[in-house]
Amino acid sequence: HVREAVRFADGVHTLHELGVTTFVEIGPGGVLTALTQGCLDDTVAVPALRGDRPEGQAVVSALAELYVRGASPDWGALVPGAHRIALPTYAFQRERYWLAGDEDPAAVGDPADAADSGFWDSVEREDAASLAATLGVSADASLSALLPRLSAWRRQRRERSVVDGWRYRVTWKPLGALPRPGAAGPWLLVVARESEWTASVRAALTDHGPAPVTLVAGPGTDRRALTRELAGIGPVSGVLSLLAEDETAAAGHPGLPYGLAATLCLTQALGDAGIDAPLWCATRGAVATGRSDRLDRPLQSQVWGFGRAAALEHPQRWGGLIDLPDLLDARAATRLAAVLGQRAEDQVAVRASGVYGRRLVRATRAAHPAREWSPRGTVLITGGTGALGGHVARWLAGAGAEQLVLTGRRGLDAPGAAALAAELEESGVRVTV
Repeated sequence: HVREAVRFADGVHTLHELGVTTFVEIGPGGVLTALTQGCLDDTVAVPALRGDRPEGQAVVSALAELYVRGASPDWGALVPGAHRIALPTYAFQRERYWLAGDEDPAAVGDPADAADSGFWDSVEREDAASLAATLGVSADASLSALLPRLSAWRRQRRERSVVDGWRYRVTWKPLGALPRPGAAGPWLLVVARESEWTASVRAALTDHGPAPVTLVAGPGTDRRALTRELAGIGPVSGVLSLLAEDETAAAGHPGLPYGLAATLCLTQALGDAGIDAPLWCATRGAVATGRSDRLDRPLQSQVWGFGRAAALEHPQRWGGLIDLPDLLDARAATRLAAVLGQRAEDQVAVRASGVYGRRLVRATRAAHPAREWSPRGTVLITGGTGALGGHVARWLAGAGAEQLVLTGRRGLDAPGAAALAAELEESGVRVTV
């Protein structure tokens, strides 16, 4: 094929006359397969490899196509050690297990009931005669001007009720009494450096079980070194990481806390070392359970975002996320031990008032609509010298803003910036670019 022309069509027809009905192309693509199909009308031609898909997927797809066309591949060579199972002798019973949704999604959060449904049906149809009959007034009463407004209000109300059914928010709910932790083996405590808080966590674990094994993974510890350290540790009941406590910047990454980078490294190293004990990541002040609870350490909140992804990727060796108070007294220590001893909750906050679990609940619309914003005083517009910023600046000037500060990468050198500032100043607004 490469050095000189060949009698490809004659060769295909000769093979067909000899009884060959299935052709398999062993090569990097399906060029010869297409040529074979062009030579014969009723034949099976399958390429072993394809340029648009991975090799393994292409080979398996080719074997599957050959099998359904009557070939008998040696499946034992493809899947060594596998054994066949018999299909059920009865017909498949196709049963749908999805939960049935609301028959009328628009009715979510709708205060109307069956008693006034006739009234609102008449309004939506703008049927003055039916509405007059429902209200018990004369059909000659002046309802024509009122009907369009009522109908529009009703449609808007129904649309909002549908949207309300789509909205959810995160909240924290108090958990009931957690089971007392039973007898278990030691835990592995991983810290970036020793401190009074890490010592209090270690004491809490020691008071409710065997003394934990402590592993210090400070700056400079990489995945390979951590894997070697973990390989030398005996069996443990669980792993509690306090690495999030270190909020200093990771080497070479000023915007990345070392605690987050080290938590990722620990998760990978545990898998490399073959440790399947559940991993719990502890933080302090990374979440707020309510209005009175302060979120003091937002950098540690990044570990919560990482942890939710790790829980999906490694469910078999994931424990959870737990946010602890600054003061780990006896009650908090008991609650910590109880949380680590259960598997029902994996996003927990321990507070002086109790233990809270993270929940997703339906977000209801506020009873009172938000007040419209009236710009007063000085308003800063980032990107204010651009086209969109100019529209916003003009709107603010007309809405009552007293001074506008327009910022942009080029300042007054931006095209049209000087003209925009002059236009705004003519309307009585002080402008700074």
